[in-house]
Amino acid sequence: MTPRLPRILRGAALLAALATLLPAAGAAASSTQESLFEDEFQLLQRGPAAQNFALNDITRLGADGIRSLVVWNTLAPRPQAKRAPRNFDARNPAAYPATAWDRYDDLVRGAQARGLSVLLSPSTPIPAWASGCKGSATARRACKPSPSRFGAFVRALGTRYSGSYADENQGGGVLPRVTRWSILNEPNQFGWLAPQYVSVRGRRVAYAAVHYRRLATAAIAALRATGHGSDQILLGETAPIGRATGTLARRPIPPVEFIRTLFCIDSAGRRLRGRAARLAGCRGGGRLRVTGYAHHPYTRGGSQPPRARTLPGEITVSTAGRLKRLLTQGARAGRVPRSLPIWYTEFGYQTNPPDRIFGVTLAEQARYINEADWIAFRDGRVKSVAQYKLHDEPDVTSFQTGVRFTNGNVKPAYDAYRLPIWVTRRGGGVRVYGQVRPAADGATEAVEIQHSSGGGFETVQTVTVSSKRGHFLQTVTGRTGGTWRLRWVPAGGGTPVHSRIAQAARR
Repeated sequence: MTPRLPRILRGAALLAALATLLPAAGAAASSTQESLFEDEFQLLQRGPAAQNFALNDITRLGADGIRSLVVWNTLAPRPQAKRAPRNFDARNPAAYPATAWDRYDDLVRGAQARGLSVLLSPSTPIPAWASGCKGSATARRACKPSPSRFGAFVRALGTRYSGSYADENQGGGVLPRVTRWSILNEPNQFGWLAPQYVSVRGRRVAYAAVHYRRLATAAIAALRATGHGSDQILLGETAPIGRATGTLARRPIPPVEFIRTLFCIDSAGRRLRGRAARLAGCRGGGRLRVTGYAHHPYTRGGSQPPRARTLPGEITVSTAGRLKRLLTQGARAGRVPRSLPIWYTEFGYQTNPPDRIFGVTLAEQARYINEADWIAFRDGRVKSVAQYKLHDEPDVTSFQTGVRFTNGNVKPAYDAYRLPIWVTRRGGGVRVYGQVRPAADGATEAVEIQHSSGGGFETVQTVTVSSKRGHFLQTVTGRTGGTWRLRWVPAGGGTPVHSRIAQAARR
């Protein structure tokens, strides 16, 4: 979850004949890109009824899986104490309060019952006794987490969700296995890992990246020790922006700089040497045994269009080339495996209403979500798109990126998410990208491409969608103006679903 930005930053041709249209056969794309949802407030904090409603809603929307933070200090005993409890074995799930696990256990069980994958992200804030800093519990909540103690915590998670661990309460029974993990949340933001920078003999060092490498190494070892060595393990979970001002300790590190330091490379992609390598803690470090890189490609905190201009150190949905270049350089330096896939695990757009300072309009949110879908679809390296959140949060200064308002009413983005559409001009016609998200993997569904020149909509093509996750890309000739939408009736029957109404864009 990206901390909110400071408030000073916010802000035709007619159809010739149906026979001239290209046939629908073979129109389906082969994309296996997954759709992920995240909303800890609904899924973990509001109780079992809200959790069940949210899981059912996410399933109806057609998501493939959910991501959830597992916050260390919500599970650890005596999290405000400066000394760890006596005889506490942090590697053992049974050493933690049994009831503290319940909401996570319920989430994993509920997701499995609905066919949703689960990505767990063990993360800060931390118990005060696990900090390498002095001061109050508040001052310690993200400050220099102990890598060994973080590794022990991850080991407890890996053991609990190994597929062979019996629940201590709630009727017992073996808990489901989790096979997807990512390490920490937005370590290049002060609220999640501190300090961000330190000064060593007058030289600024991106300390959070150095320390994150230690935490990631400990977490990977813990997962491998608990039988998760062949699982999906994602590095990063980085936020898209940094800052050039503020105190060093609190100044968020731009992701490009953070990743370079993490991989021990310079701005040209060469391995750090000498003093630079020593300051970045690169000596003796080996390859991080991960299967992908996770990133949150917001554009200015979800307040700007997908293709809005960015600063050189930022990585957004439209500047993924920067991340791919860094991953290639990191692989050459021996820090990560080659050709790591990219997973977008958190993403969304603030809306006005209710956020009257940073929000975009409701129609813009729907359009931007679909444009981001299209951008990601075209990039074969990107393996997931994400939606954060399901509902807006009650605190208007927090995230208002939901596809529902706080009262449960749906925004236009709800249908835009369920049935994405993006139309681009192509010669004497258009190219229509779409997805039937709720379609079952491998199922054959029929979706209608509809066009309007100012009156009602008429179907100009019917596309048979049989790709793994309902994607298709279809060319329609003879029409360029007007508006477009998709109409889908589930194969098993039911109420027709419509996409948002789209106009053809240039790209």
